[in-house]
Amino acid sequence: MPPTDNDGPNGRDKVVTPGHERRFDKPVTVPQLRACSPDSFHRAAEEWDKLSSAAAAARFEAVDVLSTLQEGWSGEAAELGRRSLADLIDELSIAEQEMEAAKLTLGNAADGLTLARRWMAEADDLARQHGLSVKDDGDIEFPSWAGHTNDPDGQAEARRLATVAGDVRNLVKSALTYAADVSDTAGNELDRIRKSVDYNRLDEWTTRVVGEDLAAARDMRKVFSGEGGVLLPPDPYDRGAGPYNSEEPTDRDRKLANTLGAGMMGLPFESGDVNASATMAHYLSGTGEPLGLDVEDMLRDIPDFQDSVNTTLDGNLPGWQAEALAEYRRTGKPVTLVQQTGWQPMSATPESSKDWYYAVGSFHYNTQAKIEVKPTSPGAPPEVTVTYQTHVRDRYNWDHGKSTDVPGIGNVTDDDMQRLHRTGLAQEFDMGGNSDMRTRKL
Repeated sequence: MPPTDNDGPNGRDKVVTPGHERRFDKPVTVPQLRACSPDSFHRAAEEWDKLSSAAAAARFEAVDVLSTLQEGWSGEAAELGRRSLADLIDELSIAEQEMEAAKLTLGNAADGLTLARRWMAEADDLARQHGLSVKDDGDIEFPSWAGHTNDPDGQAEARRLATVAGDVRNLVKSALTYAADVSDTAGNELDRIRKSVDYNRLDEWTTRVVGEDLAAARDMRKVFSGEGGVLLPPDPYDRGAGPYNSEEPTDRDRKLANTLGAGMMGLPFESGDVNASATMAHYLSGTGEPLGLDVEDMLRDIPDFQDSVNTTLDGNLPGWQAEALAEYRRTGKPVTLVQQTGWQPMSATPESSKDWYYAVGSFHYNTQAKIEVKPTSPGAPPEVTVTYQTHVRDRYNWDHGKSTDVPGIGNVTDDDMQRLHRTGLAQEFDMGGNSDMRTRKL
């Protein structure tokens, strides 16, 4: 979303702060995991399934009534009645899809928490078999004699228990990390679904958002299973300028479009600002087709972006590694898990890259990683590698309450830029891309 803020000498000093916030990204504790009841999630999913079926039945009834009223009823009351029924059908369709998404999300969360509880139970069982116990803070409690003996046999036993304790810790860490991932992913998806109460018409934007919610709920099983291959969507973008080509352009609209198209690009870009020029040119092309972004260039040109990718990945890797190692020790076979960090907010700044500041402004990124555990020589630790790739997604549209000076036209507000979309002289579009694949050994 390109910024054109009017908060500095040239209206370019303020960074747009993304509204995205991962509200459910919280640790899960041992007592919480032991006490949680996946069955309650399954029961909630069954209730949402019933509601979805009821909404579908009501929608079919409303469609039948509307079809009956299409003929033999005219006048203002007929028009009002048909519009009201059409709106009701849209609302019921939205409710049906979002309830289905809620059902799937809760069912997948139940399955995920069941798996996390199984790992926690395995950790408790393994600890008990060897006289150990898992404390509420996740640490391992040893027998009182361990570490307080000079007997060679006792010292050997203490070393053996330390090895077992390491396996238990891995199981506990993997269970807690996985449970937190389930909670975070399902919580954010349910939060997206909750916002659908404000949707009352299946226009282009709402159809897209509701479709993303349902698709994400269906894909969640792949995310929880470690199979990967899908990226759950970020929070929906705002509605932008509104319906495309829905108003008649004025002479000022045409002058602005012609001036921008002639090379002014709406802002006094410096030489080399090719990405800002490219995104503006694509906006003015009016195709609305997605535009690819060079994520490698973004990582190189926006140091804060590369730092954020590294920090987010490094924060997730210990838990992912523990999960993969726990599964490897359980099966004795090579393990491959595909994980993702979830969509994170990021902004280009005028200081880091004026080009990307004007080209994209604020955006979201998600790093997907494949963790592989493979055996090496007998008795040696397994080899653990991670291969990762960063994905970027954004919507090229214009914010409200901002403006900038355009030579030959004067002060141009965001509403002026939005009008180009509504009058068909330009069109908003999605943009995004992927970085190169990178590999490191853990």
